Amino acid sequence: MFQAIAFDFGNTLCPWGEEQYWQVTHRTVSQICVHAPRYDFDSAVELFVRARREGYAKNLPRMEENDLVEILARTAAKICGRPLSEAELQEVVDAHVRSFVDVCAPPKGLHELLERLSSKYRLAVLSNYPLSECIRLSLRELGIERHFGITVVSGDMGVIKPSRRIFGRLLSDLRLPPEKVLFVGDDWVADVVGACASGMPCVQIADSNGDPKALALDGMFGPYFRKALESPELSCWREARPLAVLGSILELEQWLEGRGA
Repeated sequence: MFQAIAFDFGNTLCPWGEEQYWQVTHRTVSQICVHAPRYDFDSAVELFVRARREGYAKNLPRMEENDLVEILARTAAKICGRPLSEAELQEVVDAHVRSFVDVCAPPKGLHELLERLSSKYRLAVLSNYPLSECIRLSLRELGIERHFGITVVSGDMGVIKPSRRIFGRLLSDLRLPPEKVLFVGDDWVADVVGACASGMPCVQIADSNGDPKALALDGMFGPYFRKALESPELSCWREARPLAVLGSILELEQWLEGRGA
């Protein structure tokens, strides 16, 4: 019997895809370009995207989080030809956070679902994102923060899912053994492998567009994920399986009822 349910944020509690990514990226770079109005915008976007991907190449295999503020500062210095002042850099960070929050829209029925689940289970959020304020402010402005007693974000710890360290932090905060906490997330490596390596049962939220495992390992960041999976702590990755694969978080309650959970 589960006593708690922990959720990923992007593509689990809230849709998050290419469209949202580029909206946030463009708004962030636009704020940088305020200080370099003659710089070509498309070139500035390319510079920022390249810097983030270089960070992923270095950090993902080690299951470490990007330092997004440092990446923004470094990118802005190249675009503007000078380091931004502390106040200017904070404006860029604020633009990123604000744009992230603005593109988040919960699926219809999420509020009611969480209301019902919170009457039966302790609820928590465990998310990867380099700026924890993006996740925390989104939960607040979506009106669902009150349902979650615990929120753990990679940006606060410097490590990302699937590291057992961040799942361990969640379990420590909940003060529950792993078998009593159901994890719900979309990403096969970060969520399914990470939860299984930590002894937590999990449910995957995934559409029907291909094998999630293959998509994760063969996609843009596949080589970095494969390197991370070489870590001894993730040795179970080949056997990692979710208890169920659901098309939407809104199917979770019916699944739980079917299990008598």
